[in-house]
Amino acid sequence: MVEDGYSYNHDKACVTIFTAPNYCYRCGNLAAFMNMNGTSNYQLTQFEPSPENEPELMKSFSDYFMF
Repeated sequence: MVEDGYSYNHDKACVTIFTAPNYCYRCGNLAAFMNMNGTSNYQLTQFEPSPENEPELMKSFSDYFMF
């Protein structure tokens, strides 16, 4: 996972882009995507998770899962 959504490596010859914001609904990380226009013209955009798409926490479990 990349905390800021992207990370440069190898003197900026390689970039890791992570596209899952708030990984596993608990990491709080950003996500990013890269827009490219040619070989050396690019823009990285960071984004947060969409609040309306976050799942509601279960308040109780079915007896089936209780031991």
